[in-house]
Amino acid sequence: MEKFKFYVTMDCISFTVLILLYTVLSITIGFAAVAPEAVLMLFLMTTCIAVLMFFTDRLPISSPMLQAAVSLIDIIAVVFLIGGPTGFIPLEAPYVPIVLGMIGVVYLATYGVLAVKTKADAEHINEQIEKMKRK
Repeated sequence: MEKFKFYVTMDCISFTVLILLYTVLSITIGFAAVAPEAVLMLFLMTTCIAVLMFFTDRLPISSPMLQAAVSLIDIIAVVFLIGGPTGFIPLEAPYVPIVLGMIGVVYLATYGVLAVKTKADAEHINEQIEKMKRK
């Protein structure tokens, strides 16, 4: 159940960051309109990424750098396999670097928020253990 909550949390964080970034790009450079269909497509992508990561995280990878590379490959694969054929992401020179940049920003932001959350959870658990020891 804990792993399920982790991936749901990851999906929610990445979706939120992605929507904010997508909206900022829409307003500033006219990247694409923030239409309801786009929001649903972005949610589909983040959810598919979370599901794929659930499976690839089970691979016996001990290197953090290799694990990060696998995660990024998961993300890029889902984004372009869903976004390309549906026409949601134009596979043209000006758009691909923007999409890759968005992937990087969302990945780093999601990783950062999850790291902060994990640290806060660990501190809370340690506080509870200390309280139990004092009794």
